[in-house]
Amino acid sequence: MIDINLSKNNQTLNYQPKTQFNSAKNILITGASSGIGQSLAIACANKGKTLFLWGRSQEKLDRTAQLCLNKGAKVQIFSIDLADSKNSLRQLETLLSNYTIDMAIMAAGSGDIREDKNNLESDELLLKLMHLNYVTPCVMSNKIAQQMIDRGIYGQLVFVGSVAAFHSLPFATAYSSSKAGLSRFVDSLRISVKKWNIKITLITPGFVDTPMSQRLECNKPFMISLETATQKIIKAVNEGKAELIMPKLFVYLKWIDLVMPNRLKDFILSHLRVKQS
Repeated sequence: MIDINLSKNNQTLNYQPKTQFNSAKNILITGASSGIGQSLAIACANKGKTLFLWGRSQEKLDRTAQLCLNKGAKVQIFSIDLADSKNSLRQLETLLSNYTIDMAIMAAGSGDIREDKNNLESDELLLKLMHLNYVTPCVMSNKIAQQMIDRGIYGQLVFVGSVAAFHSLPFATAYSSSKAGLSRFVDSLRISVKKWNIKITLITPGFVDTPMSQRLECNKPFMISLETATQKIIKAVNEGKAELIMPKLFVYLKWIDLVMPNRLKDFILSHLRVKQS
């Protein structure tokens, strides 16, 4: 049994992944210090695997690394903030010059809620979230895909998006738009690399019980546990699915958003109230 500290209140959720990822050997995971990224890192870990764990918190990365080492994996950790695109890409280029990556999981990401007292989100926040959620993971995955093509690797790229990509959220314009951009890039990349047998999977979750969701002060309909999310992601990745939207109800909400009259949609979205701690 693995003990993973999952919340700011130091509550602990214990679980052991019931299934493992596919045969990938060298796996890069961003956002591995907490939440979905950490859980997927542990699910990947076993003998014969080398994990390259990226995250902002050295302390949390050390904890994740130890859990993965306990399962027999080899681990290298990189304390990196993906909001700093230039540094992230320099580190990736060094890594790719020494190793061949056959799976990358882009799980790093963050959101922020505009406070009622502010008219708009700040320029600094927009730049930060655009780089963290969109620019850096897109360029990183493009470089990794190019290495896969050059070396004839039938690899796999996995991205963690958000159902926020489906909706124009006025209180989180940076988050929803960056996730929408990521979603379109991933779908375009999937078509681009298909002829080289490189698999692309976009994970599109609603509320998952992670520190990011725990910060939100609002109703969190249909929230699923991290364990449930992890198992669904593993299954989707192993099956090579193009996209996993979870829970499934958000598939229907996506289509409702597309067909709903703009006036009604604008009214509903402008009256939503979400805060964060």
